[in-house]
Amino acid sequence: MNQDRKKVIINEIIYWRENKLLPEAYCNFLLSLYTEGEGVEPTKTTAPAKNKTTISILGIGLLLPVLFLVTYFTEISPILQMVINFIFIIICTLGLIRNRNNPFFVHIGSVILALFILLLSVNVSDLLFKGHEYYLFGIILLNCFCWVIVGIFSKKKYFLITGILGSITSVILLFNF
Repeated sequence: MNQDRKKVIINEIIYWRENKLLPEAYCNFLLSLYTEGEGVEPTKTTAPAKNKTTISILGIGLLLPVLFLVTYFTEISPILQMVINFIFIIICTLGLIRNRNNPFFVHIGSVILALFILLLSVNVSDLLFKGHEYYLFGIILLNCFCWVIVGIFSKKKYFLITGILGSITSVILLFNF
């Protein structure tokens, strides 16, 4: 077979393997077949994907402290704070959808998304029921209950444990209040 044609086929197989268009075992078999058992050196095309994921994790991770700063240490109106929080929730959700194949990002993004939703619900409760702490405890208990459900259905133990501990803490604080 012509060397140029082999090189094109080998590059296509490498592309399939990197983008998971075929199972890796099939790609390895085809590569060993077309390279006549010599194999191919791994290319450095996977490094930008790792870089992109790292930048995404850092970006979404830095949104949380920014949201805390905006929510608790600035003088902007509560409505604007909730709008900013909602925008951050959308950004985090889009980041989760975009990087759903990276398990580390999914775990970190899910936790940060849950915290964004908790902050938004606390802000809404504070705006609607100012001075009525029982509603705030109810909102926090509802969030914790949702975390327990998410933990059960997605088999993420940290959501289950956090939901249970948050519920217990909220109930204890409610009765001591």
